[in-house]
Order: sequence, then structure tokens, then C-alpha cells
Amino acid sequence: MNPENRVLVQVKVEDAERADAIFTKLMGEEVLLRKNFIQSRAKDVTIEELDI
Repeated sequence: MNPENRVLVQVKVEDAERADAIFTKLMGEEVLLRKNFIQSRAKDVTIEELDI
């Protein structure tokens, strides 16, 4: 990851359930969840935000 674009976010206990759900979508075995998550947010990402 590009150090200029990285974001460090502190996860608090009250955020743990939401963080776990997102982590499962992005890293879990169900490809469709990951695909839907990415596609639903793709239009909101600018080229500057991509780490390419």
C-alpha cells in the first residue's frame, strides 16, 4: 500500500461487530458478498484513492 494513501483507523469495541461483518465480506469465502460490496462502492472511488 502506498504510504501516502494509507489510513489507520482505530476500531473500538462498539465498532467490532460492524468491523467483523465488513472483514467477513472482504476476506471471507463467499465471493458474491465481496463482489457486491466492491461493486456497490466502486462509483464513489476516485482514481487518486486507488493504490495502483
